[in-house]
Amino acid sequence: MMDKNPSPIFILSCERSGSTMLRYIVDTHSKIASPSHLYLGSLLENLNRMVFGTIAQIHFGLDEEAQKQFAVTETRNMVDNIMSRYTEAKGKQFWCEKTPMNLDYLSILDSHFPDAKYICLYRHCMDVVHSSINLSKYRFLPEHVPFVHKNPGNIIAAMTENWLEKTARLLAFEAAHSKCCFRVTYESIVMQSEETLRPLFEFLEVDWEDGLVERVFQSKHDVGEGDGKAALSSTIRQNAVGKGLEVPRSGIPNQFLKEIDNLLNELGYDSLDAYYSNSTQIVPHKFEADRTDVDAITDLFENRFQNVIDMNRALYPMLDGMWKIMIDGRTDKTWCIDFSNQKGVIKRDDLLADFKLSLSGALLMDMVNGRRDAIEAFIRGEIQTDGINDETQLISFGRLLFS
Repeated sequence: MMDKNPSPIFILSCERSGSTMLRYIVDTHSKIASPSHLYLGSLLENLNRMVFGTIAQIHFGLDEEAQKQFAVTETRNMVDNIMSRYTEAKGKQFWCEKTPMNLDYLSILDSHFPDAKYICLYRHCMDVVHSSINLSKYRFLPEHVPFVHKNPGNIIAAMTENWLEKTARLLAFEAAHSKCCFRVTYESIVMQSEETLRPLFEFLEVDWEDGLVERVFQSKHDVGEGDGKAALSSTIRQNAVGKGLEVPRSGIPNQFLKEIDNLLNELGYDSLDAYYSNSTQIVPHKFEADRTDVDAITDLFENRFQNVIDMNRALYPMLDGMWKIMIDGRTDKTWCIDFSNQKGVIKRDDLLADFKLSLSGALLMDMVNGRRDAIEAFIRGEIQTDGINDETQLISFGRLLFS
């Protein structure tokens, strides 16, 4: 029997800290449903204002403070009603919301859900800055815009200040609500998954489930806003740890350095000096050029990719048509994958195709070995496509090959 109004769970984090990956992990548990961004903080604020301005006003026997509490209770009941129907339909007991912008509404969440549990997710400053800058080559997240306006001539400064302000805010909330908060870092999740997640689920008061980590990217999760890379992932990858080393240290304003180190120290990270001095240990090494010759690529398609298709084709029934992959623009490195039947067959031919992808051999091998991310490469223009108008098809194709 499910609880009528179970205590909610919130993932709190700065943007680009791995909250979509963590949502997928939590959502994989048999008792917890975690949808995409619901913007509950702003919703609660607006609903509260509406209730206070309408039905709370007809309770003439209540003073203003009692009317405010009435509005909070009514707003909570509205959200509980929707979310209980959602979790029941999912066959689960608890719900978890992860909108990063909820950091702007912490007092609202606290007043409406005093029984909530909070997962406080952190990530190293420079890795967040790197991820934010990489995304901002084509668009700014709305959350980043105010910081870009404050630092119009230095995007590194903008994204650093974004991390500083939001990390400090989250740490302050965690300190004031220590009994209902659980701290976790992106790095611990990807480097020591089970050791990190077991105590997290214990904090959430649900049993650990064997094989949960392995099921994360094989399970179906609700679509919506969040990091698109997670949708193409087939495993929890470690290759994004240390990416911040690509950000020039000289771009960080001097006035931020002490505050960065203070927050890093509070979170258990090394100082910025130590981070940059360990670059040879952290930066993923480049894939050797001689691994991208014709024989290596041939083995990849005819063995690894074909085996993966044979095992997992049934998981992607919507994939159809002929897919052509051209490596380094060479006809002797062209393969076609025929999904016109239930099996999925790889052919070493330059055939007419419905969908075409073109990329370098080095990039392909890096993606196979988890050193590069397909979404990131696509955004950077390193993967060219033709005839692919359905993003769902492309995501399914990527997940099938790299699972």
